[in-house]
Formats: sequence, C-alpha cells, structure tokens
Amino acid sequence: MEEIQIRTSEEGWFTQLARAYKQKTPVFLVDDAKVGIDPAVESLAAMGLKAKLTPREWSAVSVAVGLSAAGAAMVVLAFLDPEPTSKLGLLVGGGAVCVLTGGLTAVRILTKMRPPNVQIGPSGMKIFWT
Repeated sequence: MEEIQIRTSEEGWFTQLARAYKQKTPVFLVDDAKVGIDPAVESLAAMGLKAKLTPREWSAVSVAVGLSAAGAAMVVLAFLDPEPTSKLGLLVGGGAVCVLTGGLTAVRILTKMRPPNVQIGPSGMKIFWT
C-alpha cells in the first residue's frame, strides 16, 4: 500500500485519518496546525476531542468508518415507502443490522484501535501497520 500524507491544517484531515485507520493504510501525519496529537498513545476519539472537531466533522468521520448512516437511511425509507408493507420487515431488519454492525465497527475504530507502529520525527509522524 502506498503511504498517504495528511496535514492537520487541511479540511477533512480527521476523516482521512479515520479512513486510513479503518483500511490500515500507512500515513505520514504532519501536525502543522499544532493540534498536539500523539497517535502512539491516543485513540482517534481522543485526538478528535483534542482537535475540537465540530459535530459536522464527527458525522463525516462516522460515515467514513461505519455503515450506520446507510442503515439509518434504510430504516427511514422503509417507513416512508408507499409500497405495501411486504418489504418493510426486510428494510427495517437490514437497516438495523447495518446500524448495529457499522456503528459498532465505528466505535471500535474510534476508541480502541491504535496503530502498532508510530515513528515520530521532526517533520511529522509515520503511522503504519505491519
């Protein structure tokens, strides 16, 4: 996998980082906005809190790392659908599975997943999985 570079001064940096964590993509992280994050000891959630992300940014991260938004949309569409209720159970059940499994995956990635290798240098942090 090719290493991507993420700068904390860029818009959407945290979403990119969360997506990289989920896919275990090597990252070169440059804290040029001086957020003060340390991926070696902090979870993504702790880094996001330190970076003072907006609710909109947290939503983008949730969508990036889980299926919960798609599942919630399926449940809403099931109830709004004018068709007979024959598909209602299937859509609600499928949506609930997406919400639960995607939501749990997102929680695991945000709160528990830490990369096994973080090298901190003068120009930034190299995050990679072996």
